[in-house]
Amino acid sequence: MAVRTAVRRKSTKKKAKAKPKAKRKAKARPISNASREELEKFRELLLAERERLEAELEEIESRAAGLDESERANEVSAYDDHPADLASETFEREKDLAIRESVESMIHKVINALEKIDRGTYGMCDACGRAIKKARLKALPFATLCLDCQDRLER
Repeated sequence: MAVRTAVRRKSTKKKAKAKPKAKRKAKARPISNASREELEKFRELLLAERERLEAELEEIESRAAGLDESERANEVSAYDDHPADLASETFEREKDLAIRESVESMIHKVINALEKIDRGTYGMCDACGRAIKKARLKALPFATLCLDCQDRLER
């Protein structure tokens, strides 16, 4: 019997080298991990904005109430008014209603931002979850989207 020697054959398949895991981009430091002082500054900004908006809403409502009273007084003599005067009053009333809706929406956004501070999610984009830059939050403290997501939304 012939003795055969085992010949080791090198595998034609190369072993796949383990690739190092791709480094993830370091995310900007989220405002939710900011210091308490920074969060308190944003809370103060939001509270001041809410006060300003509520005062504006009060002014709009008092102006609307004044128009209602003058409207009742003129109701009897409405036929004497020029149609342009009536149109101007209607336009002003509709403008006040539109401004009122806008102010109420902004108040809601401010309240939402204050709740996010309490939950610890303030400064995080609602769409992608990344941090919103502090400069954006200083300009618009109730922002809910980062600039990239806001740009996509507006297109």
